[in-house]
Amino acid sequence: MQLKQINNDYFISGQVGFSDLQALADNGIKSLICARPDDEEGNQPQFSQLQQEAEKVGIKAAHVPIKPGQACGDDVDKFAKTYDELPKPILGFCRSGMRAHALWELNDEAKANR
Repeated sequence: MQLKQINNDYFISGQVGFSDLQALADNGIKSLICARPDDEEGNQPQFSQLQQEAEKVGIKAAHVPIKPGQACGDDVDKFAKTYDELPKPILGFCRSGMRAHALWELNDEAKANR
């Protein structure tokens, strides 16, 4: 799994699998934010199952699902609240990492405009 660092507290990646969780915990990731809706593709784990397994290795997980190219203000607000509440560092993920990155960028832009 390839992680891309966005800032000191936020990383992005493609889909996280059950087999990735222990390595993420061992490397200091404290939380996950999943930007994928369940059942987007047949081979992705259901979020609730991934969340349960993540908690077993000490990682918190939150679901902010958005369809590609369809992030709206409510999604950004939910991401912002989740980002602020979760222990850091956080790994945001989706199929490719792009939605997880877009949510962070939209949130960062919204904060700058407040």
